[in-house]
Amino acid sequence: MEWWLIALLAVVGVIALVLVSAFVVWRMATGRTKRLARRVGALSWRAKLDLARRLMVDNRIPAPVRLIVPLLVLYLALPLDLIPDFIPVIGQLDDILVIVIGIAMLARFVPSKVLDQHLSELEPGIDVQALSERPRLR
Repeated sequence: MEWWLIALLAVVGVIALVLVSAFVVWRMATGRTKRLARRVGALSWRAKLDLARRLMVDNRIPAPVRLIVPLLVLYLALPLDLIPDFIPVIGQLDDILVIVIGIAMLARFVPSKVLDQHLSELEPGIDVQALSERPRLR
């Protein structure tokens, strides 16, 4: 078998694995997780970085869970990868897979009240003070 055919099959296999993994993670996600993912996706990059910083220093989140964010950043920053980045397409796909798994872990293990509070404070156009002072319906 030709080497280029083997390489092509490997690339197609890795792409299929990443797509299937992302699909399975998304299908297994609850409605709450999907809503949170949409809310985080709507934030600016600066707000996303601020959210990551807030999650790392919030003592209401268990310490092992707080380590997920710096470990993700460290994995992406270091030149050592599961699949080297100089390999076209599949080199970047392993990074995407690690990010998807890390975000899914954060969504699962961060207390929902904590994440919701931080998101509410970072979302544009929402006055958190006014929300807390609004009278409740009976």
